[in-house]
Amino acid sequence: MQYILPQHVEYVLDRLRSQGFKAVVVGGAVRDLVMQLKPRDFDVVCTAQPSQIKALFERSIPLGEKYGTVRVMVQEHGVEVSSCRGCPGLGLDWEAILKADLLCRDFTINAMALDGSGRLYDPWGGQEDIVRRLIRAPENQAEERFSEDPLRILRAIRLATVLGYDLDRSLIPAIRKCLPLLEQVAVERIRGELEAILVSEHPARGLRLMVASGVMQECFPELMVMVGFEQHNPAHINDVFNHSLAVVEGVPPQLEIRLAALLHDIGKPATFTMDSNGVGHFYHHQEESQRQTIQLLNRLKFSRVVIDKVSTLVGNHMYWLKRPDRETVSRLLLQVGEENLPDLFTLQKADIQGSASFHDSSFIDQAKAIYQHIKENNIPISIKDLQVDGNDLLAMGYPPDARLGQALQHLLDMVLKDLDENKRERLLEAARRLMPDL
Repeated sequence: MQYILPQHVEYVLDRLRSQGFKAVVVGGAVRDLVMQLKPRDFDVVCTAQPSQIKALFERSIPLGEKYGTVRVMVQEHGVEVSSCRGCPGLGLDWEAILKADLLCRDFTINAMALDGSGRLYDPWGGQEDIVRRLIRAPENQAEERFSEDPLRILRAIRLATVLGYDLDRSLIPAIRKCLPLLEQVAVERIRGELEAILVSEHPARGLRLMVASGVMQECFPELMVMVGFEQHNPAHINDVFNHSLAVVEGVPPQLEIRLAALLHDIGKPATFTMDSNGVGHFYHHQEESQRQTIQLLNRLKFSRVVIDKVSTLVGNHMYWLKRPDRETVSRLLLQVGEENLPDLFTLQKADIQGSASFHDSSFIDQAKAIYQHIKENNIPISIKDLQVDGNDLLAMGYPPDARLGQALQHLLDMVLKDLDENKRERLLEAARRLMPDL
């Protein structure tokens, strides 16, 4: 098969070769081309040193002396160019140098190279492992590769999840042996792998692999309380962890809502009680789940925007409108915010469908329809939508204190119950009647 490289990548290879250097494309881009996928980024290795690479290109950015990598800019495209990691003792034997470099790659499917003519170098069986759908280290040197960069442990699980591959049997013992090394890895890098797993097509696969390999206990021990925790309730057919995985796969592949799906019941073990009939209950677990969610997401250094949204969804996932009407939907909209309500409905429906099959979720569809009607018709839902404001009440004689806000809230309650009350004259009359009581 002939592999075609983008023009900006061919330019980088040609420029290096024109000065007598050897250069090839390596890594995930080659893997994607072999799999007939479209690569997102391109990495090149060459026999040039970083100073020589920078001298050859007008625009370049050093990315780290440790790895000898330079980002070369070709118009708006960036290509990461690194010095070959082949052993110096191999002399001028280019293929031996390249083979040694590829041996140091994380997995065989990422240990292939492609030159400018489209020739593929595959000394460690990457093509065969693609056919076998297998994640394996070159020469089965997983322990060495994980020791060099422990994040590769999570990367193995992420690739297995995203690609739908299996982990080679040599990987699990190496993962377990190297787990303590993950303490050296910045939490932001660990979080990035979790994010990629969560937004993949089948995130439950990766999350189960984390548990089976010990990675979950090492990196996300807070989640282990859900694993195997039986609910002892006829409304649930799964333990807390497997129920949560069903909910994760029942929502769209968007980070915030998948985080909320994963964490919505994390507080259940801490709130579990069993009645005299042997039925389990989890009263107010949503509040405990929200507390633990905020704590975990802060530890993983998620942004405040993400933490606020996820914790809002988790904290309100039990706010079910079994008999929705305009007033109840409006109050829920006020509580969670317009930016969160559609996602809350999605989470709630997935939560119900991920429980026992006899549950009816049609009331959520009814609530969604009412919300759409409110949105499309600009129906008032907050104090700012009233036909009067604080200045009107001050002019009427209200004191500028908490009683002013109480009166406005009372007027809003009237309007939420009856839209016809949102007329200036009626609201002012109601405010006058309310004054003696404040």
